[in-house]
Amino acid sequence: MKLIVTDLDGTLLSDEKKVSEYNIEILNRAVKEKEIELVVASGRDIYSIKNLTKDLKIKYYICFNGAKIYNDDKLIYKEAIDEKICEDILKKGMELNLKFSATSENEIHYTKMDNEYTRLENGKDKLKFFYLKSKEDIKQRNFEKIVFVGIEEELIHLRNYIEEKYGDKANIFYSGSGVLDIVNKKCSKGTAVGKIATLLNIDKSKIIAFGDNENDVSMLELVGHPVIMENSREDLKKKKYYKTVSNNNDGVGKYINDNILNK
Repeated sequence: MKLIVTDLDGTLLSDEKKVSEYNIEILNRAVKEKEIELVVASGRDIYSIKNLTKDLKIKYYICFNGAKIYNDDKLIYKEAIDEKICEDILKKGMELNLKFSATSENEIHYTKMDNEYTRLENGKDKLKFFYLKSKEDIKQRNFEKIVFVGIEEELIHLRNYIEEKYGDKANIFYSGSGVLDIVNKKCSKGTAVGKIATLLNIDKSKIIAFGDNENDVSMLELVGHPVIMENSREDLKKKKYYKTVSNNNDGVGKYINDNILNK
């Protein structure tokens, strides 16, 4: 293997949102001993990712499910959703009384504080927050990622609306329980991994990827060695992916130790 790509929430992070000492040790050993590149692919922003993974030897970061790619601190790729589509989607979400956040550059526009903001709070000193009270507060803007939070039964109506109206212009997927992400159609974790593989001249057969949710499928389908967690969504478990133990039991580190370091 030449490249390890891992998701964060539900994969590398425990449910307490921490990278275990074991996972840190194993991943850093893989980078040093096997000369493997390590990439994190997440729906989070760069500040949150870096704060959570500061003890890992990472060169490339995939943020907002592929809408942004960083080489260390340098932004090397960015794609936003069309501003008219953003405005329509946000107004529809507000009509359905869904909580949401929409991110553009270093700004977050939101309706109600919820778990998504807890996930983003590590970058709160570098992000500007704008509270939206009503549809009239929504202005046309090119957002890189929009996140809606609610129970899946509520989110289905919005998902169907977006797929029917903007299915050719937006990618829609669940990134967690009751968390629906929307990015530009050109963006996905898989597309971003492909861009990094091209930059590093690494064949896709030499890439191993770890994930647990719908937003990880594009990269799992791309790489030669896709691995899912024991705690993955049930629909992922039906696919022919390799499997490891749960995020709370160091599934990423244990799989790398058994299949890369000790082979």
